[in-house]
Amino acid sequence: MNTDDRAMAILENLRPTSTVDEAWPPSDRDAALERVLASSVPASTAPSRRRRVLLTTAVTAALLATGAGVATASGVLPESFTKELSFWASETGGGVDVDTARRIAQAPGPDGTVLSVWAGTGANGTTCVSPMFEAPGDLDRPAPASVRAAGGQCTPADSPGTFGDLGGSADERGIHTMWGPAGEAARAELRLPDGTVRAALAAAGMYFYWYLANETVEAPFLVGYDASGKVVLERQLPNLVTNAGR
Repeated sequence: MNTDDRAMAILENLRPTSTVDEAWPPSDRDAALERVLASSVPASTAPSRRRRVLLTTAVTAALLATGAGVATASGVLPESFTKELSFWASETGGGVDVDTARRIAQAPGPDGTVLSVWAGTGANGTTCVSPMFEAPGDLDRPAPASVRAAGGQCTPADSPGTFGDLGGSADERGIHTMWGPAGEAARAELRLPDGTVRAALAAAGMYFYWYLANETVEAPFLVGYDASGKVVLERQLPNLVTNAGR
């Protein structure tokens, strides 16, 4: 008798007498075990091609797996969605949980999507934000099962930051998503290379915006204005494809 056989014999002797074996044949037990094991293995997902970068503010770099969906006022957050927000808890030591996540603002995005901002605040005032691209709809609609996450960060209540500080990411096409503190800017806008102007999205004391920049398209300029309309800062935004403007 080898070690495994001896161990099994000991377990058999220690197990209380039961009629389970008679009511549950080995073939049925094996089939049930296979179903349990199959359901416990997470489905594989393709790696994201979106790059998240650190600019002049602390940007969270980890996207960790989480467990089951989270119940909210608008229903249960899909697990595929909560994975994109799991850094909220890990970066704040559990101070900000995904069950506080709410969509607080949105604006038109590329390809018929909207750029939405999800935010949650912990008891100590730390706020975590996650910009995403998703299908359009009412602001209070349920969380989608499929989104294009664009990064995010968590900011302590005593670190409001300065307008012009940036965090952001870019995907393989050159679609950039940027965010930063509102600071002294009462409003902000992007001045695109073709001469058009696009307002930045204000949410959670920050501005969020997206733009296209790559080898053939230059990055736009970010302009911030104070309450009187005076320019507080004008700067060209980064082109993460060519590493210009960083």
